[in-house]
Amino acid sequence: MENVVVDPSCFLGLCAAAIEAYNRETNGFLLGGNRTRRVRRPRRVAVLKAAYPIQTEERRPSSVGHGNLKAFDRARTTVSSLYVGLDLVGGFHSHTGLDGAPSLSGLDVDYIEDELNHLRRQGERQERWLELIVAIRQRAYARRHDVAWSFRRYPRKLGATIAIKPNLGYDVTLAGYWVPVEPNGGNRVYAGRPEETRLHIPWADRL
Repeated sequence: MENVVVDPSCFLGLCAAAIEAYNRETNGFLLGGNRTRRVRRPRRVAVLKAAYPIQTEERRPSSVGHGNLKAFDRARTTVSSLYVGLDLVGGFHSHTGLDGAPSLSGLDVDYIEDELNHLRRQGERQERWLELIVAIRQRAYARRHDVAWSFRRYPRKLGATIAIKPNLGYDVTLAGYWVPVEPNGGNRVYAGRPEETRLHIPWADRL
Protein backbone atom coordinates (compact mmCIF):
# COMPACT_ATOMS: atom_id res chain seq x y z
CA MET A 1 0.00 0.00 0.00
CA GLU A 2 1.12 3.54 -0.69
CA ASN A 3 3.39 5.72 1.37
CA VAL A 4 2.02 8.32 3.78
CA VAL A 5 2.88 12.03 3.99
CA VAL A 6 2.20 13.62 7.39
CA ASP A 7 1.49 17.34 6.94
CA PRO A 8 2.83 19.78 9.59
CA SER A 9 -0.52 20.46 11.29
CA CYS A 10 -1.19 16.73 11.63
CA PHE A 11 2.32 16.01 12.94
CA LEU A 12 2.01 18.78 15.55
CA GLY A 13 -1.46 17.55 16.53
CA LEU A 14 -0.20 14.01 17.08
CA CYS A 15 2.73 15.16 19.21
CA ALA A 16 0.64 17.64 21.21
CA ALA A 17 -2.02 15.02 21.99
CA ALA A 18 0.58 12.50 23.16
CA ILE A 19 2.44 15.06 25.30
CA GLU A 20 -0.74 16.47 26.86
CA ALA A 21 -1.98 13.04 28.00
CA TYR A 22 1.42 11.73 29.14
CA ASN A 23 1.92 9.33 30.95
CA ARG A 24 -1.43 7.96 29.86
CA GLU A 25 -2.21 6.86 26.32
CA THR A 26 -4.24 8.96 23.93
CA ASN A 27 -6.08 8.19 20.68
CA GLY A 28 -8.15 9.75 17.95
CA PHE A 29 -8.99 10.01 14.25
CA LEU A 30 -6.78 10.73 11.23
CA LEU A 31 -8.18 12.91 8.42
CA GLY A 32 -6.80 13.29 4.92
CA GLY A 33 -7.00 11.82 1.45
CA ASN A 34 -5.07 10.58 -1.56
CA ARG A 35 -2.93 13.14 -3.36
CA THR A 36 0.02 13.37 -5.74
CA ARG A 37 3.04 14.72 -3.87
CA ARG A 38 6.71 14.92 -4.66
CA VAL A 39 8.52 12.46 -2.38
CA ARG A 40 11.85 12.16 -4.23
CA ARG A 41 9.65 11.90 -7.33
CA PRO A 42 5.96 12.65 -7.96
CA ARG A 43 3.93 9.74 -6.65
CA ARG A 44 0.46 8.93 -5.34
CA VAL A 45 0.47 9.00 -1.55
CA ALA A 46 -1.99 9.21 1.32
CA VAL A 47 -1.73 12.68 2.88
CA LEU A 48 -2.67 13.17 6.53
CA LYS A 49 -4.01 16.67 7.12
CA ALA A 50 -5.35 16.54 10.68
CA ALA A 51 -5.27 14.49 13.88
CA TYR A 52 -8.39 14.75 16.04
CA PRO A 53 -7.93 13.45 19.62
CA ILE A 54 -11.01 11.98 21.30
CA GLN A 55 -11.43 13.81 24.60
CA THR A 56 -13.83 11.41 26.37
CA GLU A 57 -11.75 8.23 26.32
CA GLU A 58 -10.66 6.16 29.32
CA ARG A 59 -6.89 6.68 29.47
CA ARG A 60 -4.39 4.49 31.31
CA PRO A 61 -0.58 4.20 31.16
CA SER A 62 -0.81 1.05 29.01
CA SER A 63 -4.19 1.33 27.27
CA VAL A 64 -6.89 3.65 26.01
CA GLY A 65 -10.49 2.78 25.17
CA HIS A 66 -13.96 4.10 24.54
CA GLY A 67 -15.44 4.92 27.91
CA ASN A 68 -18.63 6.14 26.26
CA LEU A 69 -19.66 4.92 22.80
CA LYS A 70 -22.20 7.73 22.41
CA ALA A 71 -19.43 10.26 23.00
CA PHE A 72 -17.25 8.38 20.49
CA ASP A 73 -20.04 8.61 17.92
CA ARG A 74 -20.41 12.34 18.60
CA ALA A 75 -16.68 12.74 17.98
CA ARG A 76 -16.98 10.90 14.66
CA THR A 77 -19.93 13.11 13.65
CA THR A 78 -18.01 16.23 14.68
CA VAL A 79 -15.04 15.14 12.56
CA SER A 80 -17.29 14.69 9.52
CA SER A 81 -18.87 18.12 10.04
CA LEU A 82 -15.70 20.10 10.74
CA TYR A 83 -13.31 18.60 8.21
CA VAL A 84 -15.36 18.99 5.04
CA GLY A 85 -13.48 17.63 2.02
CA LEU A 86 -11.28 15.33 4.07
CA ASP A 87 -11.81 11.61 4.52
CA LEU A 88 -11.59 9.50 7.65
CA VAL A 89 -8.35 7.66 6.84
CA GLY A 90 -7.82 5.86 10.14
CA GLY A 91 -6.79 6.46 13.71
CA PHE A 92 -3.86 6.95 16.03
CA HIS A 93 -2.92 6.03 19.57
CA SER A 94 0.13 6.51 21.75
CA HIS A 95 2.40 4.08 23.55
CA THR A 96 4.03 5.59 26.64
CA GLY A 97 7.07 5.12 28.82
CA LEU A 98 9.88 2.59 28.70
CA ASP A 99 7.59 -0.13 27.30
CA GLY A 100 6.15 2.10 24.59
CA ALA A 101 7.35 0.48 21.37
CA PRO A 102 6.47 2.06 17.98
CA SER A 103 4.80 -1.14 16.78
CA LEU A 104 1.29 -2.53 16.40
CA SER A 105 0.48 -5.31 18.86
CA GLY A 106 -2.05 -8.12 18.51
CA LEU A 107 -4.25 -6.39 21.08
CA ASP A 108 -4.05 -3.20 19.01
CA VAL A 109 -5.30 -5.09 15.93
CA ASP A 110 -8.17 -6.61 17.94
CA TYR A 111 -9.11 -3.12 19.13
CA ILE A 112 -9.02 -1.78 15.56
CA GLU A 113 -11.28 -4.62 14.42
CA ASP A 114 -13.83 -3.79 17.14
CA GLU A 115 -13.67 -0.12 16.12
CA LEU A 116 -14.16 -0.96 12.44
CA ASN A 117 -17.23 -3.06 13.23
CA HIS A 118 -18.69 -0.32 15.42
CA LEU A 119 -18.13 2.26 12.66
CA ARG A 120 -19.73 -0.12 10.17
CA ARG A 121 -22.85 -0.41 12.33
CA GLN A 122 -23.00 3.40 12.27
CA GLY A 123 -22.86 3.45 8.46
CA GLU A 124 -19.10 4.14 8.08
CA ARG A 125 -17.62 1.59 5.66
CA GLN A 126 -13.83 1.46 5.40
CA GLU A 127 -11.96 -0.53 2.77
CA ARG A 128 -8.72 -0.14 4.72
CA TRP A 129 -7.56 1.55 7.89
CA LEU A 130 -4.35 3.45 8.66
CA GLU A 131 -3.21 3.26 12.28
CA LEU A 132 -0.40 5.50 13.52
CA ILE A 133 1.48 4.59 16.68
CA VAL A 134 2.95 7.54 18.58
CA ALA A 135 5.60 6.07 20.89
CA ILE A 136 6.55 8.72 23.44
CA ARG A 137 9.04 8.83 26.28
CA GLN A 138 9.65 11.71 28.66
CA ARG A 139 13.23 12.90 29.22
CA ALA A 140 14.62 15.00 32.08
CA TYR A 141 17.81 16.78 31.01
CA ALA A 142 20.77 17.11 33.37
CA ARG A 143 21.94 20.18 31.46
CA ARG A 144 19.87 22.95 29.92
CA HIS A 145 18.60 22.46 26.36
CA ASP A 146 17.26 24.95 23.88
CA VAL A 147 13.48 24.79 23.54
CA ALA A 148 13.42 23.34 20.04
CA TRP A 149 12.69 20.42 17.74
CA SER A 150 15.08 18.00 16.10
CA PHE A 151 14.16 15.16 13.75
CA ARG A 152 15.43 11.60 13.36
CA ARG A 153 15.08 9.67 10.10
CA TYR A 154 14.44 5.95 9.81
CA PRO A 155 13.73 3.81 6.71
CA ARG A 156 9.97 3.79 7.49
CA LYS A 157 9.33 5.55 10.81
CA LEU A 158 9.62 9.20 11.85
CA GLY A 159 11.33 10.42 14.97
CA ALA A 160 11.56 13.73 16.80
CA THR A 161 13.03 15.04 20.02
CA ILE A 162 10.98 17.90 21.45
CA ALA A 163 12.43 20.03 24.23
CA ILE A 164 9.46 21.94 25.67
CA LYS A 165 11.46 23.34 28.62
CA PRO A 166 15.21 23.76 29.16
CA ASN A 167 15.16 20.70 31.44
CA LEU A 168 12.26 18.68 30.00
CA GLY A 169 11.65 17.02 26.67
CA TYR A 170 10.06 14.08 24.87
CA ASP A 171 11.34 11.51 22.41
CA VAL A 172 8.61 10.69 19.89
CA THR A 173 8.66 7.94 17.25
CA LEU A 174 5.83 7.52 14.73
CA ALA A 175 5.07 4.29 12.89
CA GLY A 176 2.22 3.70 10.43
CA TYR A 177 0.39 0.51 9.52
CA TRP A 178 -2.19 -0.12 6.81
CA VAL A 179 -4.77 -2.64 8.03
CA PRO A 180 -6.85 -4.32 5.28
CA VAL A 181 -10.58 -4.55 6.00
CA GLU A 182 -11.98 -7.91 4.89
CA PRO A 183 -15.52 -9.41 5.03
CA ASN A 184 -16.14 -11.71 7.99
CA GLY A 185 -19.67 -12.92 7.38
CA GLY A 186 -22.92 -10.98 7.64
CA ASN A 187 -22.32 -7.32 8.33
CA ARG A 188 -19.06 -7.90 10.21
CA VAL A 189 -15.55 -7.23 8.99
CA TYR A 190 -12.15 -8.67 9.82
CA ALA A 191 -8.93 -6.71 10.34
CA GLY A 192 -6.37 -8.32 8.06
CA ARG A 193 -2.63 -8.55 8.47
CA PRO A 194 -1.11 -5.09 9.09
CA GLU A 195 1.56 -3.82 6.71
CA GLU A 196 3.98 -1.14 7.89
CA THR A 197 4.07 1.84 5.55
CA ARG A 198 6.75 4.46 4.97
CA LEU A 199 6.08 7.84 6.60
CA HIS A 200 7.36 11.10 5.10
CA ILE A 201 7.65 14.71 6.34
CA PRO A 202 9.16 16.47 3.29
CA TRP A 203 8.40 19.88 4.84
CA ALA A 204 10.98 19.20 7.60
CA ASP A 205 13.78 19.55 5.02
CA ARG A 206 12.83 23.23 4.68
CA LEU A 207 13.07 24.03 8.40
